[in-house]
Amino acid sequence: MTVAEFYRSEWGGIFEGTDEELAVLLRRAESIIDEAIMISGVTVAAAPDVYRDRLLMAVCAQADYIEAHGGVYALSDDSSGGSVTLGRFSYSAGSGMSTAVGAAACVLCPHAQTILRPTGLLFRGVEIQT
Repeated sequence: MTVAEFYRSEWGGIFEGTDEELAVLLRRAESIIDEAIMISGVTVAAAPDVYRDRLLMAVCAQADYIEAHGGVYALSDDSSGGSVTLGRFSYSAGSGMSTAVGAAACVLCPHAQTILRPTGLLFRGVEIQT
């Protein structure tokens, strides 16, 4: 089963774009998941069966998160949303800040973290044996 098939049938995704747009969205999400679990030596594409469903769910959650935060095009957006003026008050955010829409979509989303946590693939610490 492909990630797109999983997204539509198992996950019940609601992305309304074309199949090509969904494929791009899922590839970006998969890349973020792969980066998050890189230290484990496992990737979404070559995951052992024991991790497969959880990794696919994490990719789907990440894809939904990206879409909710501006979509694939926002991933490379350097702006932070512009400026706001209300009377004499004015606020302008600089470019490239961590509050940028693209920056928000590039991080591992909380739902994907929750899905992946039980797998141990996110573990970055050092075990101390006593």
